[in-house]
Amino acid sequence: MMDLVGYDHAREHADHVFGAQYDDVRERYASEIRDMEMYAQSEDEYYEYLSKVYEAGFGDDWQAYEAHFQQLDKDIQQFQGEQNNG
Repeated sequence: MMDLVGYDHAREHADHVFGAQYDDVRERYASEIRDMEMYAQSEDEYYEYLSKVYEAGFGDDWQAYEAHFQQLDKDIQQFQGEQNNG
């Protein structure tokens, strides 16, 4: 027969093992929830960007949208360079 000290030790060990397994599961689900939230946020940002492309008159051509703003940036830099030199 197991004495009370041995029983308490076995019970404490079993509680620890169960608790550790529960913590692992809880941590995994929390991580999955964070992943889903980050995915949802990235989807929101993506569709917000596509909406800006469409509203700017480029339809679904995001590459033309990007090229347009890169050209604007170059033009602004050139204009500022001319202002500083002139």
